[in-house]
Amino acid sequence: MKNSLAVENFCMPCQRVGKSLCRGIALLFLVPVFLIGQDKKQSTVPRLDPSRFPERSRILIGKLPIMVTPRREYVLKAGTSGLIELYVPAKPGNFKAGDRLGGIDVARLKIDEELMELSESLLKEKEIPQWRLQRKTQIDQLMNQLNTIEGERKLAEQMIANPEKYKELFKGTGEGRELRGRSLKDFLSGLKSHQEEVEEVLAFLESDRKEALELGELRKKFELKKMQFELRQQEAYLSVPFDGQVQFLFPYVLGEKNYVALGSELALVRDIEEIQGQVPIIDTRWRLLRKDKIELEVAVANGVALAKYARSLKKDVSGSERLIYSFLFDPSDTPSLMNHMAGTVEGKLFYNFGRKAHLAPKFLLVSLAPESFRAGGWTGLVKDLLPGYELVHVGLNAIALAPVEN
Repeated sequence: MKNSLAVENFCMPCQRVGKSLCRGIALLFLVPVFLIGQDKKQSTVPRLDPSRFPERSRILIGKLPIMVTPRREYVLKAGTSGLIELYVPAKPGNFKAGDRLGGIDVARLKIDEELMELSESLLKEKEIPQWRLQRKTQIDQLMNQLNTIEGERKLAEQMIANPEKYKELFKGTGEGRELRGRSLKDFLSGLKSHQEEVEEVLAFLESDRKEALELGELRKKFELKKMQFELRQQEAYLSVPFDGQVQFLFPYVLGEKNYVALGSELALVRDIEEIQGQVPIIDTRWRLLRKDKIELEVAVANGVALAKYARSLKKDVSGSERLIYSFLFDPSDTPSLMNHMAGTVEGKLFYNFGRKAHLAPKFLLVSLAPESFRAGGWTGLVKDLLPGYELVHVGLNAIALAPVEN
């Protein structure tokens, strides 16, 4: 009776299948044990034969709902509002990266494309040659200005050197009136400063830097305009971002005008070459396990599909961050996993401890020696029931046991 109560108290998995079934299974193991190991005082702990339990190299650690999704998927949305036209049938199909599925207000976009081509031609055939001509005109004007300044400077120097000779030359003229009230030396100093300024501007006009800066500005303005147009193209044309399967979401009606609004979901692109299972890590003890030893198993029509750990990520779930492990399935399982890519499915997590061990049911061991379990946990229970064996790992419904290694 004591053993039956232990089953009810310690075997939580059995409460899901029914206490009567659990008692029946426990009694199947208890009857032969008690016939062999029980004395009058019932003071001895029964011994178990490990060979009665299945031998495996991995153990089940959890069952939980998971998401089966392509590793890459992308929702194509309308980048603008307008009339949409599809170039392919509005049904699922496989496409290559860069394939165009359709476009929005393509007629207007084609006119803009022609304008872009004209702008590029004008840049090469008109604006750049015109800039070079203007540059040459500016250089010629500055050269003439320098020659004039040079002549005035030499005349002023001669007047300073021989003032009497030129005294009558400017008498009553406008230039003479201009010089009234200031010395020739001040006038000459101003001419030299002006000459230096003109020479500096002329040196810049004739330099390669002038050409690099101003022509570079013209070209960059056109490149920016071209980039803005290409961005509009991306918004207007529905292009496949990577190789994958396309599922159309917009209710396109063939033969009618189909208008879409900005931001409308048009198609879902899935990279079905790599299918992943996303597992929420709800048990903190799983974080302590080696990730490369954890395996995900999902039931499919022809058996099971096995996935290996790939990466960790965090997702916002109901306002809080949750750790997610992503497992990659073998590409050969892709066809059988296609029906799972909608909603959640049950997944099983296994821990592969890398060596053979016997898997003993938890409820049976606890029912045979509840006092040992209370006193020493799973380690103490194994020590009392199975001398010479050690605890390898604790799973969801069973524990893994192996002979003690010397």
